[in-house]
Amino acid sequence: MARIEPQKPDQTFNRSREIQREVLAYLKEHGPQPYDVLYVHFDPNRTAEIQAVLHELIQWKFIDKGTDSDMTVAITASGIARLGLKDI
Repeated sequence: MARIEPQKPDQTFNRSREIQREVLAYLKEHGPQPYDVLYVHFDPNRTAEIQAVLHELIQWKFIDKGTDSDMTVAITASGIARLGLKDI
C-alpha cells in the first residue's frame, strides 16, 4: 500500500503562493466572481486550502470581498500590481 507523507512547510508555502498567483490571474482575466465559484474552481476536492489563500489575499488587500449575497470577490489595483511581480 502506498504511504502518503505529510507535506513539508516549504512545500505548503510554495503551493499557497502558486494558488495565490492563480487566483489573481483568474480574477484579472474573468473579472469579479462569487466567492463560492472561486472555492469550487480552486478547491474541487474541498480540502479548504483555498480558504486560507483567499483570506490572505483579502488581508493583504490584493482582493476585495463584497458584502452582497454572493460575496463577490474582485482583484484590486494592488493585486494587479502584485501579479506583475515574480516573487508572489
